[in-house]
Amino acid sequence: MNQSLRYAANQRGMTLIEIMVVIAIIGILSTAIGVGVVNFMQKAKVDSAKAQLRTVANGVDLYAAENDFPTDLRDVLEKKYVQEKQLKDPWKEDLIYSYPASRNSDNQYDLCSKGPDKVEGSEDDICNN
Repeated sequence: MNQSLRYAANQRGMTLIEIMVVIAIIGILSTAIGVGVVNFMQKAKVDSAKAQLRTVANGVDLYAAENDFPTDLRDVLEKKYVQEKQLKDPWKEDLIYSYPASRNSDNQYDLCSKGPDKVEGSEDDICNN
C-alpha cells in the first residue's frame, strides 16, 4: 500500500497554468494564421480584378475597332466580346465604364472596379491604367 501511494505522488499531470499557456499559444498562432489568410485572399481578389479589367478592356478595344467606342458595357456584351459574369468585379459589384475618359488621360475610356470597399471614387478603386 505504501508503494502505491509513493507511485501516485511521483506522477504529475499538467497544471492549470500549463494548460492555459498552451491554449494561449494556440490562440496566438491561429490568430496570426487567420490574419495572413485574410490578407492573402484580399490580394488575390485585387489581382483577379486587375486581370478581369484587362479582359474587359480587350473586349472594349475589339468593339471599338469594328464600331466606335461603346456608350455602355452592355454594347460589348451584345457583340459577345465579353461574358456577362465578367462585368462584375470579385466583390460582386458592376464595373464602371465611362467614355470619354475622365480619370485616366492615357486611355480614351475609363474602366474601373470600386475595389474592396465597394465605394466609387475612393483610393482603393482599380482602374485600367
